[in-house]
Amino acid sequence: MMGELIFVVKATSMGFVVSKPYCDTEPYDLVIEENGRLLRIQVKSVFTTSHWGYSISVHRHSKTHGRPMIQYSPEEIDFIAAYVVPHDVWYIVPVFEIVSRAHIRLYPEGAKRNDGALFEKYREAWDLLRLGRATSTEAECEPRAKTKKPK
Repeated sequence: MMGELIFVVKATSMGFVVSKPYCDTEPYDLVIEENGRLLRIQVKSVFTTSHWGYSISVHRHSKTHGRPMIQYSPEEIDFIAAYVVPHDVWYIVPVFEIVSRAHIRLYPEGAKRNDGALFEKYREAWDLLRLGRATSTEAECEPRAKTKKPK
């Protein structure tokens, strides 16, 4: 909940309109309105480090037995907003980057290995929200809209 409040303060200070769903039944925590589009944001935060980085869970737990983990999909959310509390750093990660993952690792102090900084390009990437879309590859990840034939 603290991460959500900090996100709201940061986002509104940058001029974004932020809304919160009335109930906690949706897979997203907050909604950003930008350029006439509503973006669904799942907020995550982390306080402690492990293996020189910060691990963020990018899935949710099922309420039923037998399915302990449910991955977020582009039909449910648009972005993960991951807050690394000790560094006061946000990562704005498009959902298509995490759909096949249970966790992502963030390295605000720099990665020890060359392949460890996969998500550094999303550090403080608030511009992705300002554009009102994930990235230029968003169209490749979303289902194609069916066009209706004129009558």
